[in-house]
Formats: sequence, structure tokens, C-alpha cells
Amino acid sequence: MIRSFVFAFGIALIGAGSASAQSPRTVAALDDLRAAAQGLTDEHLRQETLSGLQSRPCVRHRTGLTAAGEQAILVTLRAERLLPTPADAAEAERQRETIFPPLARRADCPVLPQAFEVAPGGNSGSHHDWPGGLVDHEGFNLRLALALADLYAAEGGVPVDHDALVGSVLWHDWAKALVLLFDADGNLPPEGPIAGAGAHHVLGLAESMARGLQPRMILTQACAHVAPVGEDRRKVEDWLRAAAIISRTEWTTSVVATRECLISNAADDNWIHAETSVHAADAALARLAPRFGHPDANGADYRIRLRNPALEVLGADRIRTLAETEGDDAVERALRDAGL
Repeated sequence: MIRSFVFAFGIALIGAGSASAQSPRTVAALDDLRAAAQGLTDEHLRQETLSGLQSRPCVRHRTGLTAAGEQAILVTLRAERLLPTPADAAEAERQRETIFPPLARRADCPVLPQAFEVAPGGNSGSHHDWPGGLVDHEGFNLRLALALADLYAAEGGVPVDHDALVGSVLWHDWAKALVLLFDADGNLPPEGPIAGAGAHHVLGLAESMARGLQPRMILTQACAHVAPVGEDRRKVEDWLRAAAIISRTEWTTSVVATRECLISNAADDNWIHAETSVHAADAALARLAPRFGHPDANGADYRIRLRNPALEVLGADRIRTLAETEGDDAVERALRDAGL
């Protein structure tokens, strides 16, 4: 029987350093990510990526940053029109919290506020919005990216840069573990923007820059949200510029639509399918809620004890497929077999 989700969820909330209870799916997905990182050929990229995939890694772009340093970064971002001028003190504070979310502290370095393996892959109602959803999302995107790389290599007769592509997938959503934390009711907050993108995107780039990763990999990472083609090139340039300011580094590499960049962009589109699956799975779980003692399918108890652990154990695609092909009774059997 799967260990109690309440324990895993509590660990995520309090930010303890010990490992939490995990579903076999989450454990397998994390193992796959670490195996992919181990297969990177560049020594520096391999070691930094393995470090980033630990449970509570250092947030390198925040190391040694003072309150005065934070303010200087905010002023520069606004001057560069990468953040709007705040209308009031409340908006200014929201901007600060978006760019500098709270961290846990360690003697040598600030660390993620939650274990990487319990982080969600999207905010509430979005794709992979359950504990462990982040590693699920990254794992699927990695498989998709590698499949596309094989196709494009066969088409063009030239191998794709494996390190740039794999590294970009592993680092792109890394900062979701920094910005998306469950509240006491099992909900996730909305994600603030930086330079017109979700904060995780730019903060992930800032982390890669702070760790001194290769510009080709970082460019590929930046392409996940949009390919730098036509007018969209400016968006990618802005994200990289904002990340350089936040990481206190420089970005001088030209932004071009490399093959790795285009594959990274296509691989990240899994969120479209995944979000549709979450909505369908949510509908099925809401119908089943009374059978599991939850008359209110919107309450905290329902989310913490049924909805979130059901998605962690089975995944949205599995729940959706069972509901559509075999009906709600099949979903109920699968949940009870998983110990929920």
C-alpha cells in the first residue's frame, strides 16, 4: 500500500530536508531524470545538473545576495522595461516576492523551500499540478525531446547536440520547485511574471547562468516557451537579459533558432495535452469524491487526502483514460488498489 500522502504533503509544506513518501511513478521519474543527467558528456554540465536534481539543492543565483542587492536588481529590471513600474507599495512587494521567493537556509547556501521531488509541475488547475508533478512533466518532455532529436537527426543526417537538448529539458522547469508551493489547503498560488514569462522560466535561466552552464544549452532552455523566430525573438532576448540581471552575470550570445532550440520548444508543448488530461481527471475525481467520504469536492480535505494523492499515484492520463474507456468504477478500483 502506498504510504500516507499526508506525510509527503506535510514535508513539502514545512520544508524539511528528509525524503518524503513518494509514489512509485514519482520515484521512477526522478530516477530517469538523474540517469539522463548522469549521461551528459560535459563534466561541468553533468555535475551541476546532478547537483540541481538533489532533493534540496542550493539556489546558486541567490547565494550572497543582500537586501540592497535585491533592490538593485529590481531597479535595473524596471529600467530595462523587463518589469513594469509598480503602481504602489503592494505591487512593489509582489514583484519582490516573484523574483526573490522565500528560501530555506543552509550554512553555505540558500536551498529550495521544498524537496524537488515533491514539487508540482504547474499551478492549480494547470498541467501536472500535484506533488511529484514536476518530475513527471520533465520526464515526459525528456522522452519527447529525445524522440524528436532522433527524427531530426535522421532527416538531416547530423546528430543533435545531446548535452544542449537534455540539459535544457532538465533545467527549464527546475525553478517551479522554487515558486510553486502548496498552501495548507492543498492549493497552489498563481505564478507572477518576469519579462512577460512565468517566473519559473526566467529564474531557471538565472540558475543555469549562475552555475556557469554552456550558452548553447541556456539558449536551448530559453526556447522552451517560444522559438526565437520573427517577432518572438525579442521575447527570448528579454528573458535571457532578465535572467542575466537576476543572476548577476552577463549574456552576450546571439539568439538564433538552432535545431536544439526548436526541438526544446516542441517538446515543452506536452503541457497542452497534459492540461486537458488534468481537467478530465479532476471531473472524474469530483464525481467519485462521495465514495471516498468527501461530499465537498472543493474542500481542503478532498484535495489533500484524495485529489492530490490520486494524481500523484496514477497520473492524470491514467485517470482520464480509465474514466473514458471503462467508467468511474474502474477509476475507483485503481484508487483503492493504490491504497487511497
